[in-house]
Amino acid sequence: MQKADRRADPRVDVELEVHYRTAQEFTAAYVRDISGGGIFIRTQQPLPLNREVQVRFTLPGTSRTYVVHGLVVWTNPYPSRSSFPSGMGVKFLDLDPEAGKLIAGFIKEKLHAVPPEQKPPGA
Repeated sequence: MQKADRRADPRVDVELEVHYRTAQEFTAAYVRDISGGGIFIRTQQPLPLNREVQVRFTLPGTSRTYVVHGLVVWTNPYPSRSSFPSGMGVKFLDLDPEAGKLIAGFIKEKLHAVPPEQKPPGA
C-alpha cells in the first residue's frame, strides 16, 4: 500500500536500473520509485542539490528507453539517520508528452494491480 504524501504526482515503488550522466561522470544505479514528475535513485554517493543530470531507464515490461534531463532536488546521503535509503530525488525537466503518458499509464497500472498474495486461488 502506498503511503499518502505531499507530492502532486502519484508515485509507485519500482526496481529498475537507471544510468545517469552529469558533465563529469556516467554512473549506473537503481531506482526505488517513480512518478510522472521524477525518480528516486538509490546511491551511496548522491549528487549535490541543483545538479543537472541526464537519466536513462527502461520500465519493466516495456522496450522503450527513456532519456530525460533532470535536476537533483533532494538528497539523503546518511541512511543511518533515516529509514529511507541513501540516494537522491531527481525531478524530470523535459519529459515529452508521449513519454509522460506512458509513464503515467505504467504508474496507474501498478497502483491498481492486485498483489499476488491477495489474488484468489487459481487466478
